[in-house]
Amino acid sequence: MTTLITKTVTKICLPLVILFSISLLLAGHNNPGGGFIGGVMFASVIALTYVAYGLDHIKSFFNPDWGNWFGFGLLLASVTAFAAIAFSHNFFRSAVEFVHLPFFGEVELVSAGLFDIGVYFVVIGGLLSIFKNVGDDK
Repeated sequence: MTTLITKTVTKICLPLVILFSISLLLAGHNNPGGGFIGGVMFASVIALTYVAYGLDHIKSFFNPDWGNWFGFGLLLASVTAFAAIAFSHNFFRSAVEFVHLPFFGEVELVSAGLFDIGVYFVVIGGLLSIFKNVGDDK
């Protein structure tokens, strides 16, 4: 049983930490951050929600298969790594393209960003799958 303070802080932290984890993910190619630390941040706030409200209560309305998230992330990261070979480049070579977007100006699109997104989903899926399986064990 958790306190009202824990539940209230969890409700406030949930959207803020999820947005921060996405910010870390998107900034990770050129700045500190990336898929791993963004995924850890996301998994930690979901784990906090599980602890604050109980696994059974959360599973009543939010019960994703975290293994599927892991599989999707692993597939995306693998395809990104091997895609360079299809274009006659070295394994894991990153492609860079600059695109002009209204309101944002020139934006750098990097294929390593797709790899980071894959890592993000692998970390989220792996950590929360472990957490959920340990929590389900009776």
